[in-house]
Amino acid sequence: MSETYVIIDFETTGLHAYKDRIIEIGAVKIQDGRVVETFHRRVNPGIKIPPYISELTGLTDELLEDEPSLEEVLPEFLPFYSDAILVAHNADFDMRFLNAALDESGYLEYAGEVVDTLQLAQILWPRENSYALEALATSHDLTHDQPHQALSDAQVTAEMFLLLLHRAQTMPFLLLQQITGLTEYTDWPLRHFFRRLAEGSTSILQLDEPEGCMTIDQLMHRPVQIEVVDGPTGGALSEFDVADVVHVLEKDGPMSDLMPGYEERPQQIDMMRQVAEAFQDQKHLIVEAGTGTGKSLAYLIPSVYYAIAKGERVVVATHTINLQEQLKERDIPLLKQVIPFDFSIEVFKGRANYVCMRKVAMNVNNPGLQLDHAETTFFVRIITWLIETGGGDREELSLNGEQSDHWSKVASGADSCIMKACPWFRNCYYHKARARAQHADVLITNHSLVLTDVKTEHNVLPGYQYLVLDEAHHMEDEATKHLGTEVSYFQMYGALNRLLRDKNRGLLFQLLQKIDVLQSGDSSTHTDLRATVEKTLEQIGDLREATEDVFRQLHNFILKNANGSDAGRQTLRLKPDTFQDETMKTAWDGIASASENLQTEVRSMRKLVGRLEELGESLMKDEMFAGLLTDVNGQVKELDQGWQDLAYFLRSVGSESSVLWMEADDKSMRPVVFLYSAPIDVGPLLNTHLFSKKESVVLASATLTINNEFKYAIHQLGLYESQQQDRLKTLLVDSPFHYKKQALLCVPNDCLPVKGVQEDVFTTSFAESLTNLARVSQGRALVLFTSHRMLRETYHKVKPMLAEHGITVLAHGVDSSSRHRLVQEFQRHPKAVLFGANSFWEGVDIPGEDLSLLVIARLPFWPPNQPVVEARTEKMEREGRNSFMEYSVPQAIIRFKQGFGRLIRTRRDRGAIVVYDRRITESRYGRHFIRSLPGPWFYQGTEREVLKTVYNWLKTPLADES
Repeated sequence: MSETYVIIDFETTGLHAYKDRIIEIGAVKIQDGRVVETFHRRVNPGIKIPPYISELTGLTDELLEDEPSLEEVLPEFLPFYSDAILVAHNADFDMRFLNAALDESGYLEYAGEVVDTLQLAQILWPRENSYALEALATSHDLTHDQPHQALSDAQVTAEMFLLLLHRAQTMPFLLLQQITGLTEYTDWPLRHFFRRLAEGSTSILQLDEPEGCMTIDQLMHRPVQIEVVDGPTGGALSEFDVADVVHVLEKDGPMSDLMPGYEERPQQIDMMRQVAEAFQDQKHLIVEAGTGTGKSLAYLIPSVYYAIAKGERVVVATHTINLQEQLKERDIPLLKQVIPFDFSIEVFKGRANYVCMRKVAMNVNNPGLQLDHAETTFFVRIITWLIETGGGDREELSLNGEQSDHWSKVASGADSCIMKACPWFRNCYYHKARARAQHADVLITNHSLVLTDVKTEHNVLPGYQYLVLDEAHHMEDEATKHLGTEVSYFQMYGALNRLLRDKNRGLLFQLLQKIDVLQSGDSSTHTDLRATVEKTLEQIGDLREATEDVFRQLHNFILKNANGSDAGRQTLRLKPDTFQDETMKTAWDGIASASENLQTEVRSMRKLVGRLEELGESLMKDEMFAGLLTDVNGQVKELDQGWQDLAYFLRSVGSESSVLWMEADDKSMRPVVFLYSAPIDVGPLLNTHLFSKKESVVLASATLTINNEFKYAIHQLGLYESQQQDRLKTLLVDSPFHYKKQALLCVPNDCLPVKGVQEDVFTTSFAESLTNLARVSQGRALVLFTSHRMLRETYHKVKPMLAEHGITVLAHGVDSSSRHRLVQEFQRHPKAVLFGANSFWEGVDIPGEDLSLLVIARLPFWPPNQPVVEARTEKMEREGRNSFMEYSVPQAIIRFKQGFGRLIRTRRDRGAIVVYDRRITESRYGRHFIRSLPGPWFYQGTEREVLKTVYNWLKTPLADES
């Protein structure tokens, strides 16, 4: 290529192009595939530089005082990039600042071609974990010693661009043609870049398929074969011996042979023995294993041995994908090295996690279906990913918010599968995964799929009788969600849109076009088929109006009568006495009437689609027609299920066994409504449909006990009947960490009380104290909140105060909605404070000195008016029980223990926890929180004394136990 590229990077005083200013320009010129020139200037912005920007970039007011203004620098910079294609990482940011600067200085805005290396990397390296510049530099061994310095950032971006350019030049020619075809009539920013490649010299074009790839219906992919298998391996062991299982991790066993200096962990050995005995005795086991126990291996090893010895499949289910990936990437390879016989472990996810190549081909082979840049980028990423992936799992793609919305267009689904009529059936990722699952000795999946399997009477997972539920403290909430129903406006609106959108887009319109292509002579069948599709198109309009009417009335009803709100949603729980108010009853009768009208339209739709299937039978040999008709049918089934759930919801008001509530978005112009129904008590359901049906279920977690007892978990999860039948064993395994030496727990006894004080007053006081505390710890702090509103208010108070001391504040939902990205950013800053709520109470793993201080603003009680919580507490009170002590407090303790567990992640970690909720020491129930912790050093005193104690604790190194 003979194009000239100029890679640019700006450091700025903030994020707003017309309010903030450029303070440094770095640029690199590339010609003929090599760097030929660089440009670097510092700029006096004429405004104060925020302290956190100075800390990030090293640029201060004093340093830039004698530098030229941007108006003086631009005449020098303009010629440097003239007649070149501009390149930047996250180009939108840099181009906003460049164009704002040009505009304010009297120049025309840049109107030429721009290549965004972030977007290009997403396409050409589709499986990266992160597309941040530093992460990509690390991943591709590029030196980046001075991040957030303009020339250094521009230079590493230039190096990365050359790698990406080489990768693009060696892409298969078919892919380049497809990308060009997809984007030819769009204004997609990278269309010129790929068109030039497709039209380039044939000497550098990859005309052959990459090794191991094949092409079906113009879709190039790495083929997969479905294994024909009979079931679990079995037979490699003559018997199941608990002693053999335990020996694997004993000091003279295979693990010690593999690892020099290996130390046996008695807690891990104890848990492994108990899991093995539970399988052997066909009993259930509930086990709490503290952080550092190594519980994954403690259940995986017995699972493998039992599966092989008995020929019985063992299913392991986690709550989070992170843990699944950890088992797959870290633990399973280790097992392969220490277990002395062959076995198979497979990861199996819900069907919608796997890509359907038929759907990809339909979109790629029909250019013009994509509506926006994000959708175009998504499909370009998918076709480049297909020549790399062996599993077709969406988890391989780090899809951002906009792109992830499009996954449903290519997701595998039972209702849209044409089975053996599909040209990709023998190479289908989902069927491959399912075949492997059938063959697996140990199958790793998630809680969601286990519960879906329960709900569908065991039609989702291969048969099994032995189950391990890790992260079992989530099981009650997961069961509440999966054993109930949910209907939403978006679900219905999305399905209707996929059938027909914008008059000439959608599955039905594509079906009509396909019928016209297949039209032969004056065939009456074709004529009837076309007429039926046109009637269905008209029916969609009537259906959309009827659906909109129901949701509009529901939306108005909720906003008028809401009894709670959270994060922009108004909530209304439907109680048995809700409609004693005559006005509400009248409004509800109107909703019921609108729902009946909707059901009439639904019946008409069902008849039309049934007629379509009859008339289309003769054309099903055409793959595309069969696929389109199946997709139409799948969307109608989804709508039908939604309409049935809606009707069921409206009929269920007054139920004593379920809690019903509705939520409405109070900011959207659309009637965005969510309807939920959930069982009040999931314990009996889990007992009936899971625990009583399985030979052995092991439930494991780091947080299951209250006051070192399992009573709460046993009752809530429905294990009390198993306990009465002597089918339940319990085990509490202490963490191997020395918490008395590693963790300090402090409670300031003069901080404002949580109750009796307005939240804004508490927040102001908390922010002042937190500022002092973060200065003492030099950042390195995680602050956990129970309220997003309190998080935001504290953030805005604390950020400027800590910025003066060079401490960066990062907040979930403010700086980024990605937990992974925020944690990475937190670890990158030498002095930072991270604010999190909800999801940050668990699953965040920041070992070492990066995290030395954990702050808990309030004890994590669920809001008492949350519908499920409210319904459960009401039921317990009706039964004469103390719902606060038997339900609210235990729930809060479990969550508190999860939060506490964020601090100490290894034997070498040392840190302090400060709780700003005096109820932990002053209330009658507070002692249960402290007793449920693994024995940290405890201190109570004034805020000033706590500051001093934390300072001394953190500056004292952890004593070497050796």
